[in-house]
Amino acid sequence: VLAADTGSPKKAPAKNEAAKKKDKEPSAKAKELAAGLSTAQKTKLMGILNEGDDKTLASLPGVGPVRSVAIKAARPYAEPLGLFKAVGVGEGTFAQIINHAKADFPAPAPKAKRPSKKKESAKKAEEDAKK
Repeated sequence: VLAADTGSPKKAPAKNEAAKKKDKEPSAKAKELAAGLSTAQKTKLMGILNEGDDKTLASLPGVGPVRSVAIKAARPYAEPLGLFKAVGVGEGTFAQIINHAKADFPAPAPKAKRPSKKKESAKKAEEDAKK
């Protein structure tokens, strides 16, 4: 015998609004990191966060295409800690970005190119021919 469906959908328990806000509240460590920025570093970071295009935002560590969209959607930012209101930005990404700013926004190191197998084979063939 099957039980009759009551027709009322079961709702998943809603997360408490205070708990949601707490999740995005910067920690003491994050506040300390942000406080360590010089005026020039903070100014440059705020310019990137508030006005940067996708390529500029992607120059920040931990930021790719998805996070750059989220960062732009959460604009404007009054201070670096405001970055926590962007979806997908947590303590780790925030720390990476702040440390990047403290290092005066170094350019990413170029990726080392590995020789292709064709070139390696050609070189080996040349060496073998010389023997």
